[in-house]
Amino acid sequence: MKKLAAFFCALALAAGCGLPAQAAGPAGTIEVRFHDESTKRYSDPIVSDKVNVTLDGVPMDLDVPALTRTMDGSDGRTLIPVRPIAEALGANVLWLGENRQVVISTEQDMIVLTLGSATAVVNGDRVDLPGGVPAEVAQYEGAERTLVPLRFVSEQLHATVEWDHPTFTAVVTSPTAPAEPKPILPPETTASPEPSATPAPIPNGRLVRVTADDKAETVTLYLDRAPRYRVTDLGDRVAIDLLGFAIGSGKDGSIQPENPVIDRVRYAQHTDDIDPDYPLTVRVVLDLARGCTYGKNVTVRGDPDLLAVVITVTPPESGAELPTGPAEGWDPAAYTVALDAGHGGTASGAVYEDIMEKDLTLPITLRAAELLEEKGYNVFLTRSEDVYMDLYDRCTVANNVGADIFVSIHANASSSNLAFQGTFTYSYPDSVEGERLAGCIQDAVVASVGSIDRGLLTNDYVVLRETNMPAALLETGFMSCHEELMKLIRPDYQEKLAQGIAQGVDRYLSSLPPKTAQPSPSPKASPQPTASPEAGVGGSLMVLPPEA
Repeated sequence: MKKLAAFFCALALAAGCGLPAQAAGPAGTIEVRFHDESTKRYSDPIVSDKVNVTLDGVPMDLDVPALTRTMDGSDGRTLIPVRPIAEALGANVLWLGENRQVVISTEQDMIVLTLGSATAVVNGDRVDLPGGVPAEVAQYEGAERTLVPLRFVSEQLHATVEWDHPTFTAVVTSPTAPAEPKPILPPETTASPEPSATPAPIPNGRLVRVTADDKAETVTLYLDRAPRYRVTDLGDRVAIDLLGFAIGSGKDGSIQPENPVIDRVRYAQHTDDIDPDYPLTVRVVLDLARGCTYGKNVTVRGDPDLLAVVITVTPPESGAELPTGPAEGWDPAAYTVALDAGHGGTASGAVYEDIMEKDLTLPITLRAAELLEEKGYNVFLTRSEDVYMDLYDRCTVANNVGADIFVSIHANASSSNLAFQGTFTYSYPDSVEGERLAGCIQDAVVASVGSIDRGLLTNDYVVLRETNMPAALLETGFMSCHEELMKLIRPDYQEKLAQGIAQGVDRYLSSLPPKTAQPSPSPKASPQPTASPEAGVGGSLMVLPPEA
């Protein structure tokens, strides 16, 4: 029986490299734990055969060894850390955390491997992985690495793989360099009005993903190389042609961003029908909201460092009557706090288990306003009801009323890790006072509710950039995590969040000198000191009318 078991073990491994079976595992064994993408947990330790790997005759130095992996009794396959083998064969590696995908690309080819999936996308075509062995994350001696099928990836990158059974070694040989490499046209970062009639041949780039950031009011087209594009104004639509690019997933698609300018973003693969000088082009179409135009409301720029095309929107004027100064009855000796309940009205924010982000942020904000008013602060609310308000208007009114600080309240979400939870607070990059305000709020909220402290971050969000005073954006918790969502909907938990926000704001403002009558602070500056607020004295609340 022992000999029979050894025979089948050797047969499984040899089948993975396509050679006849011999004795089992002379390179030894290692103990690893594999991450299950469905349960989001690591498996119990598994003993796997170790595999030696050479590239062009030289042993590869791997911090996590190559190993064998068998799925559902199929033939064994060799898995190897993705970055060392891909980069050694001249490919780039890109990790798409939201999609749990690793993208391996060269000038000619692109391989998309989804963790836990038995299929891959190669140059737009879906391909079954041999033996059903997927890319996986493995943990070995404290190190975590993404492992990919060695033979499959190597051969897609035009290398050859042979198997030396006596030493349990996968022998990888690089592809022979072409005698006459194709000339490459240098990338351009701005739109070219008319490509040359006979451009030099170019490699096909890939559109990796399209994402919308509702807090920054941007849409970003992520690529695998510097952008080459052309913009066409079509009136109620804007077409962005990615010249020489293909869709990485191989499928057309669309997204619906939450902003007042772009109703929908559609992207589709074209051949040379867009431009005969380019065999492949991805056309991205922005469907604009009524009354919006490319010239007035949309900016498109290429970012060669980010490898992306970034679309930024400028909303049309809302026409709402906005406050132009402090409210009647405000105490001039008290600091003014602008509180912003994220989203509202048609802007629902994140939605999980039929619960909308806008319905969580409003009660927390209203209660925080009450607590701050009790402490003697003037409080301004960008919204006190379930109404839509543009991000720029929120900043404008906060600036108009002379708010000393601005705090925006949100809930977070992660589509790729439904177990992730915790609290973040953002400030504007290089804003010293904004970061200090964010730190006071973060510390107080985490202490009040006992959430996981995810720390401080910076971002170019509209409400952090366009406000003239120190500003912070609090992400109270993750709606995508069922456990944390069940906390966020509880009134007692919302009360603790509101208390933490009020305590953090009070901690920041109490550290400032007494306030004196001063003009509105300059952008991102510290509030000008006036009089020290006293709890329960001089507080006043101001809210916008519902039609705002």
